[in-house]
Amino acid sequence: MLIDDENLFHLVFEDACSLLDMALSIEALDSSDEADEKFKAWFPDNTEDRPECVFVDLNIIGSSMDGIETIRKINTDYGNGCVIGIISSSEDEEEIAKAKAVGAQFWIIKSDDIEPRLEEFMKDYDGYINKTNPFKVYR
Repeated sequence: MLIDDENLFHLVFEDACSLLDMALSIEALDSSDEADEKFKAWFPDNTEDRPECVFVDLNIIGSSMDGIETIRKINTDYGNGCVIGIISSSEDEEEIAKAKAVGAQFWIIKSDDIEPRLEEFMKDYDGYINKTNPFKVYR
């Protein structure tokens, strides 16, 4: 799942995943509020439709929560059942520390050329699923 208010980035992200032959189905949402409604519907009983991985933009314009609050809410209200992290153009160390503190597992620096970072992320993905990888920033 990708939670990002920039529709153009939805396309960039999906294209990058396709170029990397990442076998996945992407659901792109425009707001954290929309994501919260989906998670409410999935938890605790609907395990089939839950996302395996969630990428959350740091600043989600038009949403009641930013990316850090969205991750905190997903982790505390719905359990830590998915790989989850921030995808943002920001490299602010304070924001990165806040994301890590609320349970984000990774931070991917967003750009039009995101394939190298996604490729590196995918190499580490099993460790995120197994909760054995430390928090990492992909630059």
